[in-house]
Amino acid sequence: MNQLQEKLQELLNTMSGEDTAILTENRFPYIFTKAFYFTQDNPELYSQKDAFGLPDESYSSQDLKNITIGCKQILEGKGFRKEFPFENIGIRGCHKLFELFHFKFVNQRTYSSNRDGFKDVMTFEHVVDKSAIKCYNLV
Repeated sequence: MNQLQEKLQELLNTMSGEDTAILTENRFPYIFTKAFYFTQDNPELYSQKDAFGLPDESYSSQDLKNITIGCKQILEGKGFRKEFPFENIGIRGCHKLFELFHFKFVNQRTYSSNRDGFKDVMTFEHVVDKSAIKCYNLV
C-alpha cells in the first residue's frame, strides 16, 4: 500500500460508518487524492500534471494559499460534514478549491450562523461526469 492509500485508510478508519458514507457519496477518495497531490507538488508541477492545466493564471497567490489550507483540511476529513466545515478559506477560496478538482459551482445557501460566522452549504458538479457533491464552509 502506498502513502496516499495508507493516509486515506487511516483517516477513514477513525470515522463512523455514517461519516464514511457521507464522504463516499461526496467522492471523497477522488478529492482526497487530488488534495494529497496538490500538497505534495508545487502549484506549477500540479498544473503540468492536471488534465485541465489547473491551477492556471486565474488563480491569485491568495487563491493558492486558500487552496493549500483547504487541501490540508481535506486530508483531515474536513469540509463534507456539517460538524466539520472548511475554515479560513472564504467563499472564493472554496470555489477555487473545487474548481481545481474539476467541479463547477451550482448553488450555495446559509446553513446556520453563530458568533463565529455563517456556515454555508455549497453544491458543486463535476464538469466531466456531472456528479454532485456538497460541502460546508464556515465564513
